[in-house]
Amino acid sequence: MRRTLRTAWFLGLILIAMTSSGASAEGPAGALPAGPAATVKRVMVPTTYTVPGSVISDGRIEVSSRVVGFIEQLDMREGQKVVRGDLLVRIDPTDIEEAIRQAEAGVQAAEEDLQDAEQDVRKYDGLAAKGAVATETLRKAKVRVDVAKAKLDQARSALAAAEAQKTYATITSPVDGVIVSVAKRSGEMATAGTTILTVESHEVLLFKAFVSESRLATIDSSLPVTVRIDSLGGAGFEGRVRGIVPSGDDITRRYELNVILPKDARLVPGMFGRADITLGAQEVTLIPRTALVNRGGLDGVFVLDGAIARFRWLRTGREFGDSIEVVSGLSEGEQILATATDAVRDGSAVRRMEEVK
Repeated sequence: MRRTLRTAWFLGLILIAMTSSGASAEGPAGALPAGPAATVKRVMVPTTYTVPGSVISDGRIEVSSRVVGFIEQLDMREGQKVVRGDLLVRIDPTDIEEAIRQAEAGVQAAEEDLQDAEQDVRKYDGLAAKGAVATETLRKAKVRVDVAKAKLDQARSALAAAEAQKTYATITSPVDGVIVSVAKRSGEMATAGTTILTVESHEVLLFKAFVSESRLATIDSSLPVTVRIDSLGGAGFEGRVRGIVPSGDDITRRYELNVILPKDARLVPGMFGRADITLGAQEVTLIPRTALVNRGGLDGVFVLDGAIARFRWLRTGREFGDSIEVVSGLSEGEQILATATDAVRDGSAVRRMEEVK
């Protein structure tokens, strides 16, 4: 009987030792499993000023005619892509060709008149040397030659102008781009200076926004600007400030800012986005986004007090990728749970794991 009691007492000591060893390695008895811990740190982050805006084309061209005439050919439609040199519009050249023929006839008449005047000068020059005609007659013949030459120059200029008009009857695309509007149709009359269609170039795209008067002095045009496009899932594009229009609106007190965007097939004019303008840098407190939990309608984190998790309400600020700014509620060096399950509550005992760097 005594031997049996000694054996039971010895086995009990071993069990207690094993239990104590397990508790010291993993935490107090009944501790909840928790994610890794993270140390609260202060880091330098850029200070940004965010303004909304839109993507626009730097080359929006309203195509018009320099000549008057009926539109003979206009096959372009909205949304159609064009390249530099593509035929856009052809004006009926009938009137222009008639003007060219008239100008050619004027040149021929002026040439014949000049030849006749030069022949008179040669004739009167010989007769005047013999005293057969008066010198006044010779002088008038020479004046007629000068007048004929001037008329010939005038006729040739009229011919050149008429021929130039013929080149204006054919209008080609000045850029690579897209037709965004068509104001005329084939058969309608084209008049000088009236817009026929509009071509929008995609060679250079800008992000147009308006900044407040108080921010003008803080914007450094040498720093890059990140433009985030909403329709592309917030995708960011790094651009640079081309300039700020030095004339603001009298009512809003805002000034136009243009940012040159990189070439990207996903970007098209009209897209809405936001520009993050870097103004400088500041030191802030950051925590992993996964550490933020909601308990009782309040957002906060679990601060580790040894092996005990204490819920602490926080006031948060801006988001930086996978991290979030803490405005108040935490101090540098404190340890928090980087992730917490729904089972973790204020005062829960947790098993600590490795620290998140």
